[in-house]
Amino acid sequence: MVRPFRSRALLASLVWLQWVTLISALKGDSGCRRAVCLSARVEDDVVAYEMTGMLEPMGWMALGFGSRMVNTHSVIIWQNEDGSTTLSQRFASGYREPEPVNKPPRLATLSEPQESITRPPHSTTFSFKIPANHSLLASADPREELVFAYSTIRPDKSPSASLTRHKHAGYFTFDLTKEFTPPVFPTFDPNTPDRIKLNQGMNTNVLKKNEKVMIVHALLVSLGFLVLLPAGSLIGRWGRSFTPKWFKAHWMTNMMFALPVITLGVLLGPVIVFGKDSFRIHFANAHEVCGIILLFMYYAQVLLGRYIHARRNRLAKLGPITHPHPPLNILHIVLGVSIIGLAFAQVRSGLGWWETLTGRGPITPWANSLWKIWIVVSGIGRFRIQTLILYSSCQLHISLDMLYYPANSR
Repeated sequence: MVRPFRSRALLASLVWLQWVTLISALKGDSGCRRAVCLSARVEDDVVAYEMTGMLEPMGWMALGFGSRMVNTHSVIIWQNEDGSTTLSQRFASGYREPEPVNKPPRLATLSEPQESITRPPHSTTFSFKIPANHSLLASADPREELVFAYSTIRPDKSPSASLTRHKHAGYFTFDLTKEFTPPVFPTFDPNTPDRIKLNQGMNTNVLKKNEKVMIVHALLVSLGFLVLLPAGSLIGRWGRSFTPKWFKAHWMTNMMFALPVITLGVLLGPVIVFGKDSFRIHFANAHEVCGIILLFMYYAQVLLGRYIHARRNRLAKLGPITHPHPPLNILHIVLGVSIIGLAFAQVRSGLGWWETLTGRGPITPWANSLWKIWIVVSGIGRFRIQTLILYSSCQLHISLDMLYYPANSR
């Protein structure tokens, strides 16, 4: 009776050793960002990806194989009302909805999520397998650029069904040659509206160098566009009623003070883009594009103001000015208010990108509230029609942003 027992014990030991060896040799990577956790395990010639979303309701989730959504093949998965799951492989040729691909370069198939991993309650996990990119794994830099997006609106059952715009997006940089460890899922905090505290196993009190640059960028552009420019605008609007020296204060505020602050703040944007852990192509989303447009709008406004003032001085030498508000003056006013309105929308967009790029959640608990209050305060100082222009500019920027698939931010 002893020998069979020893044989069974020896067999169990061999099986256990084989299982431990297999687990220890498993390669892959994992991480969490923006209420989404992703893991990738290399299994022979395929890579098993698992996407876990912690938001409710869960519509669709997408994983793109590239540094941004544009010109990138992606796998999009959603669960249908009948309990089935739809996998759709698509390609985005521009800043529009990705189109289905009949013959993708790598064919993905649905798979079952790992049962050994404990996931947060009320989360949704999608799993698929796709042939491994062996050329990347064998290269000197085996890091894989990945972008993700998710929506809370479920599409129809068909793989070619129309998709609503994503709610959030972000990026990962995975090294599939290192030993695999499961992701550290975010913890649930019942005191927060989103129910999720994005700790992700990181020390949130320690800021990375790039994150510090983001904060300086945000402070400078907010000071320049939302404080100095509105102050200069109000001086131009009301100062002339109190003192003939209003123009000097208007010029100093809008140019001497605002020009270096705004220029430095906006130029820190490309520094952030090129300073990311993974190199990103610039002008990849509405926030980056509108930032440059806003800067040149401001420069045009300064040049226009100088031209109007010089022209007025020349006309004053010829005699009394009979047309106090020529078309260029009106254009100067409308352009100035439009810049401030677009700047408000741009700052709001930047607050969202902070969360996407860092995965830390809101930069401060009061940032959004202060943004809303400052819109009201700034609008009170202007005509009602100018307040309407400011609000319309914000809505226009939000509408333009819907045309873009952000990259990781990137």
